[in-house]
Amino acid sequence: MNCRKTLVTIMAISLILGSYQSFAQTAEDLISKGIQLEEVKGELEKAIEVYQTIITRFSDNRPIAAKALYHIGLCYEKLGLKEAQRAFQAVIDKYPDQTEAVKLANEKLSLLLRAEAVIRKEDKEFNIRKVWEGTGVVPGPVSPDGRYLSYTDWDTGNLAIYELATGKKRHLTNHNWDESDEFSLYSRWSPDGKQVVYDWYNGNDYYDLRIIGLDGSKPRILYSNEKVKFTHPYDWSPDGRQILAYFERKDGTDWICQIVLVSTDDGSVRILKTFDGGWPENLCFSPDGRYIVYDFPPKEDSQERDIFLLSTDGSREIPLVEHPSYYGLLGWAPDGENIIFTSDRNGTLSFWIIQVADGKPLGNPKLVKSSMGPIEPLGFTREGSFYYGISQKGTNIYIAELNPETGEILAPPKKAITRFEGYNQTPDYSPDGKYLAYISRRFPLTIFPDYTIAQIGGNVLCIKSLETGKEREILPDLNKFGYPCWSPDGRSVIVGDLSANNQEGYYKQIDTQTGNVTPIVFCDVYGDVMNRPCEWSRDGETIFYVRHNRKAKIFRIIVRDLESGTENEIYRSDNYLHISLSPDGQWLALRIHSNEKVILKVMPAAGGESRELYRFEAEEGIELKARASITWTADGKYILFTMKNPKKDDQKWELCRIPSEGGEPEKLGLEMTRFEWYSLSVHPDGRHIAFSSVEQESEEVWVMENFLPELKDKK
Repeated sequence: MNCRKTLVTIMAISLILGSYQSFAQTAEDLISKGIQLEEVKGELEKAIEVYQTIITRFSDNRPIAAKALYHIGLCYEKLGLKEAQRAFQAVIDKYPDQTEAVKLANEKLSLLLRAEAVIRKEDKEFNIRKVWEGTGVVPGPVSPDGRYLSYTDWDTGNLAIYELATGKKRHLTNHNWDESDEFSLYSRWSPDGKQVVYDWYNGNDYYDLRIIGLDGSKPRILYSNEKVKFTHPYDWSPDGRQILAYFERKDGTDWICQIVLVSTDDGSVRILKTFDGGWPENLCFSPDGRYIVYDFPPKEDSQERDIFLLSTDGSREIPLVEHPSYYGLLGWAPDGENIIFTSDRNGTLSFWIIQVADGKPLGNPKLVKSSMGPIEPLGFTREGSFYYGISQKGTNIYIAELNPETGEILAPPKKAITRFEGYNQTPDYSPDGKYLAYISRRFPLTIFPDYTIAQIGGNVLCIKSLETGKEREILPDLNKFGYPCWSPDGRSVIVGDLSANNQEGYYKQIDTQTGNVTPIVFCDVYGDVMNRPCEWSRDGETIFYVRHNRKAKIFRIIVRDLESGTENEIYRSDNYLHISLSPDGQWLALRIHSNEKVILKVMPAAGGESRELYRFEAEEGIELKARASITWTADGKYILFTMKNPKKDDQKWELCRIPSEGGEPEKLGLEMTRFEWYSLSVHPDGRHIAFSSVEQESEEVWVMENFLPELKDKK
């Protein structure tokens, strides 16, 4: 029997035989007894038993319980067991209010991890481990020492840092949504780990490039130009004097996309490469600063990507990896001799490595780890450990059944689509009720955190027969499209689409039999943004949609004649707006989001005065405003919407209905947690409702160690 099993057996027997003796003792008595067994007698197993008793019996005495758990870690450390790290980490996680115990546990954990790193370095054992899991933080780049993550706190829009060992969060900027709609985006650490460069949406329809120190100093605007609508910092030069960035410029009606170097001294810009369009998913310097590696589509609107090397003086560029597959750059290792990337060239999205020397590839790529799935690169530490993030947030489609007369929920939500679970969203019933259209997102898919061009995502339109259960998949020649809306004759759907370079938005019509695509509405995403979804008039001749002018901060309801292309504005608001057309096509329901309230209204579809039905406390966060939905019941008597229950601490969201003629809202008894559901669609029978549900809202951070082949060979 190994040491661990022996220890567990000893603990179990000891707890049974000795529990009656310690029952009458106080926590202070027991902690003294445990320390004596541990430090004087060296009876570590018995000491662990006593400490465990303290934690179980005196859990309310947090100072003593934290101390007991810390001493369990000391005992395990002396026994040479891996459980020591778990015990010290548990002190940090379970007793954050016990400052002294947490400080001691952190010190011990740091020493153990350092010692473990030395052992791993000597043994060169390949290792992948999870270092963090939680909610409320969307992990960003790792600091060079592996201590922090930088990220955007979407509750406030601030740039923040998260300490992995302690869980402490700290804002580097000072902002809240009540002041403005400004926010941070895309951050990168300086080589010394003392500064962060980041994007800042300044509220004037373009982004600043800013630098801020961890010492509490004010941010410095490094670059700001109203003609450069979008900036994206990717890396610092090894000497810290330049920022490698991506710019999007507006030149008349044309867009210019550029890879640039920005001086950290004076903000001057040197252009390295110009594209007609497109978006590199990643860019980084070589550790010696001589080269830049980036990924890019081999041709316009392609879902494939290749990897290229570009000298920083602009004199030479070569393809590093070319293959009819997807290649996403992950980073350039600190050893300077290995570039890592993700690719589906072997059939699944996997982790690969290729060696380079003097700006040239050496041999073929080598597989490191198969079936990694979609990961977010968070960067290398100085020692060569690679950090990456995995999102556990999936989206599924559910169907619930309700009584159309009383609103009573007859059957709880049931998952409607079981293929590609976690990647299905935005359902819409066909007018005859025989089909359900939805979007199934398939990797690779680039997700852009900027809510103005947000995750409409998806690249497969699915049509599910509700009679036979069979599905048809339509792969139109589109990019990131979503939110299908059926035509009245059931022959086509309209979807929102975003161009490959994220500069143009469309509504496009897809023939569900042939897959043919017809453009309907176009907008420049830096001028107007189209809110999804649209609504089709009952005669099929017009569509209703919301157009958001970001600069003027105005939302307008537009009616567009599909044959002539003429448009007419019938409503405008200063606040986020969603619409739903009544079954008879005569009325529009409006859901309007101010900073403090959500207002429900109805208005004639032909235009005219609106009438308020109800208002309630506003949802917090831009994501909820962007995804919130409203819809009519099949008979047109009620309007369905979701509302937060202010009396519940866990922020439950409830399905409600309100009479379209006016009256008090009713709660229908269907609750889901915050952020979880949107895209309501009611079946023509009035008894079934389909919706998207965002689930498993946790993020993970993993680290891969001792995988670099050249480092393994070096002594």
